[in-house]
Amino acid sequence: MLRTSFRARRSEIGRRLLLSVVLSAAAWSPQAVAQSDIDGIRDRLAKDLRDVHIGAGYAAIVDFAVSRDISAATFYPDEMDGVTDPKLTSIKIPFRFSLGSEGAPTRPFVQGHFAYQTLNADYELLADELIRSEWKTLGGSLSGGFEVSLGETMKLIPAVSVGYGRIENRANYTGPVGREFLQPIFSNLVFDWEANALVYGASLGLDYRRQYGRVDLEVLGNLTHHLVESTSASTELAEFDGHVTAFDLEVNAVHPTSMTLGGYPLSIVGLFGMTSIFGPDRDALGFDRFFETGLGLQGDLSSRGWKVTSLRLGLKAIYGPDVTGWGLIVGYEF
Repeated sequence: MLRTSFRARRSEIGRRLLLSVVLSAAAWSPQAVAQSDIDGIRDRLAKDLRDVHIGAGYAAIVDFAVSRDISAATFYPDEMDGVTDPKLTSIKIPFRFSLGSEGAPTRPFVQGHFAYQTLNADYELLADELIRSEWKTLGGSLSGGFEVSLGETMKLIPAVSVGYGRIENRANYTGPVGREFLQPIFSNLVFDWEANALVYGASLGLDYRRQYGRVDLEVLGNLTHHLVESTSASTELAEFDGHVTAFDLEVNAVHPTSMTLGGYPLSIVGLFGMTSIFGPDRDALGFDRFFETGLGLQGDLSSRGWKVTSLRLGLKAIYGPDVTGWGLIVGYEF
């Protein structure tokens, strides 16, 4: 059987949830419902959800939280049939340590980040019956590699990484049918579950830096491939594994100004970036590529003799097919 994209599967999931609601409503009454009726509906729904490979999309959600190099951003994917107000927020705290001497032809490094991500969406199944669902992912990653000099302006950066993510879902039912009948059916099946996962990866990056007049140009490209695999889950349907491949490109133009802040010289920074995600579950979040355009300021801290020689802050717009959003530009150099 051909595997459809997760975006299409989410639409199909919504349809099957609606079908389960119809089946549920036919059996529902204000009086108590037999547990055998609930169990029968849960069994049919579980079989349907296995057919659409619902667990595969969770791998892409965890990978985006643990692996994507975004400091702080909010995404608004386009709405789909039965799914409204989707919103994804990602927050990451990065760190990096370079080893060896500056200017060496090969220089090892260790880097990583701590990550927290939320994905919210509302499911409108019946009139006045809404399920507000939230997926939370908490985790981080650690990677190590080498900066290999290819001349004065370019570096090749191979690396391997390992990460961990814990994803959990919680749902709130707004109507009486949802609270009294649907919640026992969906709980620990579609909603209200948790899982732990490991993320293994390899990447190949290219770092190009050159000065054109007074402008410092930075071009950063990175190709990554990750294996995401759940290690434990509260329900069988929340078990998952998958492969995610992505390409990230970032271009920065840094121009000095006559401004200072606290005695530190300031430069203006223009940013353009793009991210493309590949694979059968590339649009698990509702989109598979996006662009970034931003503007920021960079402070030169080199006169202080600190290990951090510059600090960069700004704002960026996120846009692309099926998604809009905004994010913070946060960066530093040693």
